[in-house]
Amino acid sequence: MAVNKLERVGLQVLLLWLSTQLVAWAQPCSRTVRVPVAPTGFNVRVQGERVEGVYPDLLRQLGRVQGCQFVFPVVPRARLTMMFFDSLEADLFLPASRTSERDQKAQFVPMLKLTPTLITLTSKTDVPQDLRALLSRSTWRAAMVRSYSWGDEYEALIRQLEGEKRVDYVSDLRTVGAMLRGGRVDFTILPPTLLYSALQEGRSEPDTGGDFRFTDLPGLPRSEVGAYISRRSLSEADQAVLREALSRSARDGSLQRSLQLYYPPEVLLHDAVLN
Repeated sequence: MAVNKLERVGLQVLLLWLSTQLVAWAQPCSRTVRVPVAPTGFNVRVQGERVEGVYPDLLRQLGRVQGCQFVFPVVPRARLTMMFFDSLEADLFLPASRTSERDQKAQFVPMLKLTPTLITLTSKTDVPQDLRALLSRSTWRAAMVRSYSWGDEYEALIRQLEGEKRVDYVSDLRTVGAMLRGGRVDFTILPPTLLYSALQEGRSEPDTGGDFRFTDLPGLPRSEVGAYISRRSLSEADQAVLREALSRSARDGSLQRSLQLYYPPEVLLHDAVLN
């Protein structure tokens, strides 16, 4: 059957698009990419000199395909955001939740959505079912990991809790679980995957977290999570390579497979939605 002129033009456009995608796929990074990390449950694990977890594993896989090298300096969590957004010592910041303030400073690549959830002990009675009810519990205190953010609505909630002096900041996820179990605080707000991973640290048997209650809070939407790419430390070509590789990992199943290596299906089902 003869191909008409319109079909030929459409075919040429398709071939041109495919060729640009193949170039982006094959293009390596021009230099080693700096990705400072801090321990973040199963997302980033530090075992002596070895950095592993969902996102370091994913980047190494992308690097083998793309021809990019990544290094993972281990730093305190509080220093991590400063190194990326202020001092230009980092090229990538991930995993990172999206906020409008961060968007002004770097380019965000969405990869999945997590569900910030009210977490209390199951022994707590009359648990708040929305943000207004939570704020009205003036005696309830929260434990939050310093520098964590789950979007603009979360930031507004934290500012109000801070104004009422109802937040205790800690440096890691494991401490949050210990403070809840010890009765030192009443609640936290975290995606369940993060608390689950923190509960497993240093244990030979799984900790199912059966003594915790997870309550969705209307008014607190899913948080966009992905990677921030520096516009200031990286060339435009390297930005394009990393943007395409990271976006592709969310589409082709690479990120999902990396998550499944560390989290059980029921935990992911409740929390994570891939783009």
